[in-house]
Amino acid sequence: MAATVEFWGGVGVIGSSKVLITEGDHRVLLDFGLDIPRGTDLFRPPVVPRQHRYLADRLRVGAAPRVPGVYDPAMIEPVAGIDAAPLAEEGPATAVFVSHAHIDHCGLVGTLRPGIEVHAAPETVAVMRALAEAGDGLPGGDPDWQGLADSTPVRFGPMTVERITVDHDVPGASAYLVTTSDGVVAFTGDIRFHGRAPERAWRLAERAAGCEMFVTEGTALGLPVFPGPVRTEDDVVRDFASALADARGDLVLLAMYPRDLERVAEFIEVAGAAGRQILWGEAVAAFLRALDIQGVVAYSEVGLEAIQAAPGDWVYQPDLRDLRGIPDLADLPVGDRTVWLHANGEPLGPFESRWALFMEWLDVLGIPLRRIGSFGHATADDLHTLVHRVAPRTVVPIHTDAPERLHPVAGPTRLLPILAQPYDLGGHPIERTWA
Repeated sequence: MAATVEFWGGVGVIGSSKVLITEGDHRVLLDFGLDIPRGTDLFRPPVVPRQHRYLADRLRVGAAPRVPGVYDPAMIEPVAGIDAAPLAEEGPATAVFVSHAHIDHCGLVGTLRPGIEVHAAPETVAVMRALAEAGDGLPGGDPDWQGLADSTPVRFGPMTVERITVDHDVPGASAYLVTTSDGVVAFTGDIRFHGRAPERAWRLAERAAGCEMFVTEGTALGLPVFPGPVRTEDDVVRDFASALADARGDLVLLAMYPRDLERVAEFIEVAGAAGRQILWGEAVAAFLRALDIQGVVAYSEVGLEAIQAAPGDWVYQPDLRDLRGIPDLADLPVGDRTVWLHANGEPLGPFESRWALFMEWLDVLGIPLRRIGSFGHATADDLHTLVHRVAPRTVVPIHTDAPERLHPVAGPTRLLPILAQPYDLGGHPIERTWA
């Protein structure tokens, strides 16, 4: 039986990746990310998801895919307007392979049917288990995580799956090669070429060269052209050190993504060299300690009085995931040189509903914001170079709101997929063989 590929997420949106490859009575699911419907997120603050109906509510509003046979029957409850019974029925044998520990790639794996193995890089498994230990685990709990070594093929039914380490802004970022009877499907996950290890990303081009179908993230395709050189991690660290020097004697505030462990370790070192310590919220401190990051100090271990007494000794990252801690900022000692350094942390940016309120508070408190981060995804130029080097038969841009801006040259056919439509590896639509 011919292999088929379906795209149950990432179609016309950034994030939500889900690529389902079927051959015979076996399925390989690449990523099972949290859905954010195009144009809005109905579960953004101040809405609080109902944990006891986490999956049911998401199915109801289209924020989870209706893939038969993958969900835990215990989480399938009556959903208004939906016949949820078929979703609880057991489907073909399925294995999940997660590209990295970002919720838009793994946020739904806690809803999987018991017995479905979830494979990922050992670093990804460690991050996800540390999050659970810190009380920030997946809804539904951890799945049956299986650490998968780099470049070590595993057999699943008639297919073989191989993990290829790439570079992104989280440990364990991975691409996958799925070998079927009809050829190889390659999937980039999220990837960048301007981080600390670009050779990992370019290695994927070598390993995937000539594949039948190349599924690539395309985040940057919908963004404005980058003005000047792309910022690197060296730029980020340099700007952090410079900002600490400029703020002499005053408190510095920070927003960075804690799962970017490489940057966390570098920032702790730079802060120490400047005579400061970084203070983290309780959950983040517990997460970092679970991963054996050295030099982690929780805010509760120091307290407000110590910060007020010597503001120049500290860099503080408040926990602003839901903004409930914003009023606490009014108690902080804000000096003339206090600055909030935004290095890809929460809230993530102007595209978020929380951003405007965050900026209003900073304006009233007189705290300037300085953005010093670095883009975590491949630029449009690098994506085009990657596709050219791979030279696949078919290229499929997902994880982007502008897939039409990927223009392969010299051979590959570009497929702009329809959600949940089965295709053969040449990108031709075919009839579904199971329901």
